[in-house]
Amino acid sequence: MPAPPGASFDLGPLHVQWYGLCVLLGFMVWVFLTARLWQRGGGDGIEAAWTCLLAAPVAFIGARLYHVFTDYDLYRGDPGGAFDVTQGGLGVYGAVGGGVLALVVIARARAWPVPTFLDCAIVGVPLAQAIGRFGNYFNQELIGTPTSLPWGLFVDPAYRPFGFQDVASFHPVFLYESLLDVGIFLILGVLWGPLHRRFRSGAMVGAYLIFYGFIRLLVEGLRIEPALYMGPLRLNQVVSFLVLATGVLVLILLDRERAPRR
Repeated sequence: MPAPPGASFDLGPLHVQWYGLCVLLGFMVWVFLTARLWQRGGGDGIEAAWTCLLAAPVAFIGARLYHVFTDYDLYRGDPGGAFDVTQGGLGVYGAVGGGVLALVVIARARAWPVPTFLDCAIVGVPLAQAIGRFGNYFNQELIGTPTSLPWGLFVDPAYRPFGFQDVASFHPVFLYESLLDVGIFLILGVLWGPLHRRFRSGAMVGAYLIFYGFIRLLVEGLRIEPALYMGPLRLNQVVSFLVLATGVLVLILLDRERAPRR
């Protein structure tokens, strides 16, 4: 896999970053899918789309805060760099956490059934992530260990991790995660009916947390960029395990066949 032609391009007077374009495209797909699912259930699709748009700033702030927190060494000598998102640096967990919080607040204000709306909103998240991950390709980041496999990614010398300057080809971890995210999207679509027959509303959120936590736990183990560690694990792996466990707990609590507490 060749290195990208560059991290940006000019469109008339505009200087466009590929990373931002990929994230924006993923966001637009998410808004469309959320609105369509909410409309299919009898809700107002336009209102759902506006709700997603209103939640976007909170999700963006959460994504940036998570990245800066987990990679604070990058900004210790350059605090102003924490505000520069043109070179990447948006944490998925921060985006999902901030976005869900905003959606809950807005849905409550609109007197919508919050778990039902969150189910509609979560289905498109992995597809949006899959699209957004290609922004990492253009920034030549989110790479794994060296590889000689045919689909190995050639990384320009200036972007190679410290200690790997003489290595040209790396595992394209961003691509692995993107493909797995598409798989999660398809699985959630297939499980929509069965999950709602067995569990109460909100079950799609639990399923997403389980699937994404699991794949992120795996792909993080391939990454070689500097990161915070907790013992032998990268911080993102620890967070992924907690996310997975939270998803399991959500499904247990929403199980229709679970014996009620006395």
